[in-house]
Amino acid sequence: MHKWVLRFLGIGSGILFVPLAVIITSLIILTAMIGAAFGAGQSQGQYYGGGGALSDAVLAYRPAAEKYCEEYGITGYADLILAIMQQESGGAGSDPMQCSECPLNVKYPHSPNSISDPDYSVRVGIMYFASCLRASKAQSPQDIPGISLALQGYNFGGGYISWALAHGGYSAGNAVEFSQMKIQEMGLTGYGDVNYVPHVLRYYSAMGGGSGAFVYPLAVGTYHISRGYGMDGGEMHKGIDFAAPMGTKIYASASGTVEFSGMGKSGNGFRGYGNVILIRHDNTYSTLYAHCSQLLVQAGASVKKGQVIALIGSTGDSTGPHCHFELRVNNQAVNPAPLLGAG
Repeated sequence: MHKWVLRFLGIGSGILFVPLAVIITSLIILTAMIGAAFGAGQSQGQYYGGGGALSDAVLAYRPAAEKYCEEYGITGYADLILAIMQQESGGAGSDPMQCSECPLNVKYPHSPNSISDPDYSVRVGIMYFASCLRASKAQSPQDIPGISLALQGYNFGGGYISWALAHGGYSAGNAVEFSQMKIQEMGLTGYGDVNYVPHVLRYYSAMGGGSGAFVYPLAVGTYHISRGYGMDGGEMHKGIDFAAPMGTKIYASASGTVEFSGMGKSGNGFRGYGNVILIRHDNTYSTLYAHCSQLLVQAGASVKKGQVIALIGSTGDSTGPHCHFELRVNNQAVNPAPLLGAG
């Protein structure tokens, strides 16, 4: 739930509220003002639904989301708006985007859940998120780093975006750092949802949103996930392990060009991966498939999403047949789960 705080930061201990007339004069001016001057403290986000599913109540808002996305210049982002709504309210109540306290709300009091017109809530939420997208310099609905920055800015307030851009962009770590900084500055007990990005993206991927192009590397019913992404036994596991019988087909998660295909070793940067394939999808994204028994494509080959590229094996540092799958953003492994769709 949003707890928008309209305050001017950095001028002693004073608070200067910006007149609403100025705020609505120009969305561009608003974006700059929010980025430089506003913070938005918000309570910890709640979980709605489960397993990435959108509620029927949220899905009913698709026409309104598409309408206002077009109106505010972010056509193509309706799926992301619905994911935000799922996280914020599950589509329940008269303020589904939870933006009663947003500075762009000029019709209702700036108090929690004061908006009584759901359509107006959607409009205000999209208007504000559009400003966050522009401030974050997001290039498209597939630009996960850009939309991640915009999402955390939507939760924290636009001031986070300008701060994060000066600190290397969005990261889970600097979301925590910014929250702690605001807690100390403002004397609060909590500030925003530091996990807002993964909370929203779990719903985005479930709709085939986010990257949309990425699908599971094994067919449904042929595998089980034996190990997930994250810290495990004191070490960072940089991908998802899909355990399956020896020889099970492995598919390209998205179209691209095979950048590497061969046995991993220290000299090529893939030590321990066994027979491994790295596919470059664009300037940002690449995927890796490790421990294969057979490699069916060579370096330099163009592959299509869903093409068979290898067979399950247990080569390299492996204790049983599986595919270690990594999704890399700017050559750094990230959690693949939020970006994987059904295809």
